[in-house]
Amino acid sequence: MVFTLSGWFCAIVLTLTSLIHVYWGLGGLWPASDPAELSRTVVGVDAQQMPGLVLTLVIALLIFAAGAFGFVRGVLRWDSLLLIRIPLGVLTAIFTLRGAIAYLPGPFAQATEPFKTLNITYFSPLILALAVCFALLTFSPRD
Repeated sequence: MVFTLSGWFCAIVLTLTSLIHVYWGLGGLWPASDPAELSRTVVGVDAQQMPGLVLTLVIALLIFAAGAFGFVRGVLRWDSLLLIRIPLGVLTAIFTLRGAIAYLPGPFAQATEPFKTLNITYFSPLILALAVCFALLTFSPRD
């Protein structure tokens, strides 16, 4: 049951995150009122505009693909060392590093507010929860 829930959790959270990135790429401003505020809130840099459409859509696609790996392994129960487990292991490492780096000195220490606080309070804990789910999906025995 935890295995299946992990797959659903990865798929739902990352699909929603991907859709938000598509929205931003197409010019959406939520949760801010202008591009500069949005950049400070969700990217953590003091810029007058958000990253471009192509970069944002590529990021959205990669986020969606990560969720798809969780869905395929956890919900559909597909299992392949080369095609499923190794990519899930890479995702585990990426999400663990991205989640943990918020609490270490480094690039996020210089992030703008409100991103810095949001990252420590919400973004990184969610990313670490995804890392745990990816690890579970990577290292669980075959069904």
